[in-house]
Amino acid sequence: MRAMRLVSPGDSPVFQAVDVAEPLAGDGQVVVRVVTAALNRRDWWIWREASDGAPVTLGSDAAGVVTAVGAGVGTVLVGDEVVINPTLGWNAGERVPTETFEILGSPRDGTFAERVVVPAANVAPRPADLSWDESAALNLAGLTAWRAAITCAGAGQGRRVLVTGAGSGVATFAVQISVAVGSEVWVTTSTEAKLERVRALGARGGVLYSQPGWGSSLREAAGGGFDAVIDSWGADCWPEALPALRWGGVLVSFGDTGGETSTIPVSEVYWAWRSIVGTTMGSPEEFLALLDHVSTHYWRPVIDSVHALEDIDTAARRLVDRDRFGKIVLRVTDP
Repeated sequence: MRAMRLVSPGDSPVFQAVDVAEPLAGDGQVVVRVVTAALNRRDWWIWREASDGAPVTLGSDAAGVVTAVGAGVGTVLVGDEVVINPTLGWNAGERVPTETFEILGSPRDGTFAERVVVPAANVAPRPADLSWDESAALNLAGLTAWRAAITCAGAGQGRRVLVTGAGSGVATFAVQISVAVGSEVWVTTSTEAKLERVRALGARGGVLYSQPGWGSSLREAAGGGFDAVIDSWGADCWPEALPALRWGGVLVSFGDTGGETSTIPVSEVYWAWRSIVGTTMGSPEEFLALLDHVSTHYWRPVIDSVHALEDIDTAARRLVDRDRFGKIVLRVTDP
């Protein structure tokens, strides 16, 4: 079968179309023919940092059709249209994953290929109201945003939530989810054009994060502190975000795109009864809750652009483009 393999990591990654062996469904596994896949910031991190991980087939997100089922699989049938939960090693009923936790798409070969094998427990029916492109775009970013917004930030009626870096895949989902459940949502973003687009998704308002003192500006504009901040930037964002919280507010961190370290006054945490919560991906129950939410609410994943699998180089460049807004999708096989 055809796969786009990362053969040379770096700031300018090299992908190569190769023929690889067809995956086989082992006990408790299924093979999915990938119709659409999507890129994530995780892919960017791997092709920049994981110099010892190539060659590998990246890709965590996919929507497709089941082509084979292994022994002991009774809940999934050949021909089922499914989406993939890329969180591996997180069992049902667990608050956090086991030590076997990993994410599909390195070290285990991922979805930038015509077929992929995954545990049967990691597929679910494709949401009926979503297109193939939207179905692929939802999974990793949507699950991360769902846990960050609902489980960790407590988004809902009467809650005021700040989402930083709105325009990225996860942040855009966090805005849409938080708005859908009744939160008052404010944002930071990079350009006025993006700010207008986020307002169209339901955000009350926001500021450019290049603006000095944006934390206090947002707190004033919103008429008080935020119940939660959802952030993936880290670094110089935290000194602004923490004081923007009300007493007892929570800073939810799901990434460190801006830098691995941040210097903050410790008193901004303990003296104001604030908390900092880290999160990555989500549980099986949270994935199913996300799918149920999407099936009963009006919002849809925002797609920035769609590319053929063979055009992955163009898609990779678009992923880091400052103007990107939403998810980048790959068309792999025909529906």
